[in-house]
Amino acid sequence: MRGRNLFLIKLLLILLIMVSVIAGCVKEDRVGEENEEEIIVDVGGKDQDILIRSENISDLVVNLYGIDNATSIIFNDVVAIGIEVADGSKLTDDMKEMIINTVLENDTMIRQVLITDNKKNFDQIENVILSLMNGKPYDEQVKEINRIIEKLKKE
Repeated sequence: MRGRNLFLIKLLLILLIMVSVIAGCVKEDRVGEENEEEIIVDVGGKDQDILIRSENISDLVVNLYGIDNATSIIFNDVVAIGIEVADGSKLTDDMKEMIINTVLENDTMIRQVLITDNKKNFDQIENVILSLMNGKPYDEQVKEINRIIEKLKKE
């Protein structure tokens, strides 16, 4: 009887050690997910101010007659605005003038307004905004923003 109890104690001890080792060596996946969520939410103060101003400009523009969608990105005192005009409408000089006046009246830090209705340019601006919203630093996006602005200056 004593031999059998000793055997059961040894077996239980070995199982306990194995379970401890296995449980201790399992990678905790949730820690990585929590950190990723924090990064997405954590947008720096300066970057967040730029995002808020850009969003305000987009909201102002999309509220204008004949515009279905708008996105914008600010770089220094220049704003690049991508728009989608309503069906049957076309981006005219009058519409551009109305957008420029609206932006300049509502954001005193803006000196130059660049406007495009090109879908590819719209998507590029939108991608920069999404990157910033997902926590990427503004400094990493400067090269892309400059490329967009230079493209719009040539239009």
